[in-house]
Amino acid sequence: MPPFHPIDHLVLPVADLAVSRARYEQLGFQVQDDRQHPFGTANCCIMFANGTYLEPLAVGNREELEKAIVARNVFVSRQDAYRFRHDEGFAMLALKTEDAQADHRAFCEFGYAAGEPFAFERMATAPDGSETRIGVRLAYAEDHRAPDCTLFTCQHLSPDILWTRENSIHGNQSIGVTAVYMSEPNPADFQYYLETLSGQRDIRSSSSGIEAEMGEGSVSILTPYALNALFGVAAGRQGFQGRGLQLRGFSLAVPDIESLISGLSSRNVEYRQLGSRIIVDPAPGQGAFICFEEAQS
Repeated sequence: MPPFHPIDHLVLPVADLAVSRARYEQLGFQVQDDRQHPFGTANCCIMFANGTYLEPLAVGNREELEKAIVARNVFVSRQDAYRFRHDEGFAMLALKTEDAQADHRAFCEFGYAAGEPFAFERMATAPDGSETRIGVRLAYAEDHRAPDCTLFTCQHLSPDILWTRENSIHGNQSIGVTAVYMSEPNPADFQYYLETLSGQRDIRSSSSGIEAEMGEGSVSILTPYALNALFGVAAGRQGFQGRGLQLRGFSLAVPDIESLISGLSSRNVEYRQLGSRIIVDPAPGQGAFICFEEAQS
């Protein structure tokens, strides 16, 4: 089994980065500058103080993207296949690791490896103004029964450059991702996959689904009925019917729910309140539902 893997970031395909930026800024987030990847994708990330982040991802250069697909770049090919079927949404979940190569060996052993580990580096400006090299090493795992859901581990080479106090402050006071929610009619069918990726054997099971606790966060696979009961999210919209894992939404911790509500209202954001939860449904540029919850003291 690979070691314990907390949530790192969420890959959220969008049709247009400008639209996505406007949407997340309307929600009260600080959105980082657009970044172009040499393999044809582009992002505008949202960093959080708890060491997680969101990655709205668009096609930056279709020609370079096609070249990357031919070269069997798993990250590019999987997100492009997802985009073909759904346009926008939640395609991939990245979990933190200190050794992507070791994870890849474990994924091979358990039959989940998807291609070779991928490394990407670039130069970035450190908080002190100096230029430094940052990058990631990624190990992918896939279950062939879930073509719309890709999980992988992410090893950051210089995490102190990515996360700074300044880039993790948000108008809505979000602290970070605390939970990820998937749906599948029979969650237990994917329990071994979740155990392998999370590094956890102590998976909680109930009539609603299964859940892996990973430090300050959790990853759940819920039945469509449970997803609707907990979050008011319907399972019937096109592309989310039938079998196979679907990444549907995530929770963000905030220090004060009433302050969040006031901010969303002032920015004309539609939301639903279910008990202590505030739910913001998908919209153009935001393909997954967001559940805001008050941080546990």
